[in-house]
Amino acid sequence: MKTRTHVINLTEAVLEMVLAEPVDAVNSGIQSQLFPAGHQLTEDSLLQLALSHIEFISILEPDYRSSAQVAIDAAVAAHRVMEIFSGADLSNPVMAVLFDQVLTYRSTQ
Repeated sequence: MKTRTHVINLTEAVLEMVLAEPVDAVNSGIQSQLFPAGHQLTEDSLLQLALSHIEFISILEPDYRSSAQVAIDAAVAAHRVMEIFSGADLSNPVMAVLFDQVLTYRSTQ
């Protein structure tokens, strides 16, 4: 089954959802990984995420779209990102990197 990544507020998380990306926390300036990508959420892991003040997580969800619909959605997202950055100076290296990252992220959703 195809899946897609979706970022949700922790309050929307339910048991057995699967993390699409690792979840890291910072305590006293030390970064540590709470859960790896692929971790299936349990009551204990949801509690630990809440206690660690994690607000958003990236999960995997079934993707029932056809290949054609995926291509259409990617094109619409790319067009929207182009509109948002239409006034940006993409010759600025920092802005160019930001544009590329946003475009990549939005085109794969």
